[in-house]
Amino acid sequence: MSNVSGFMKGMATGLVVGAAVTMIADPMTDRERHKIAKKTEGIFKNIGSVIDTTLGMIK
Repeated sequence: MSNVSGFMKGMATGLVVGAAVTMIADPMTDRERHKIAKKTEGIFKNIGSVIDTTLGMIK
């Protein structure tokens, strides 16, 4: 169980750090940012669903 929470924390940290580095290295226009935000919204819903299912199977 602790391995799963460590993995989730690592994934979240990596996602945040990767997004920050990308934003610093390649600034975007507002239009591009809005377009990416719409796409990633669906991705995060899917990831959350997978995580929820995985944690449900472990319990």
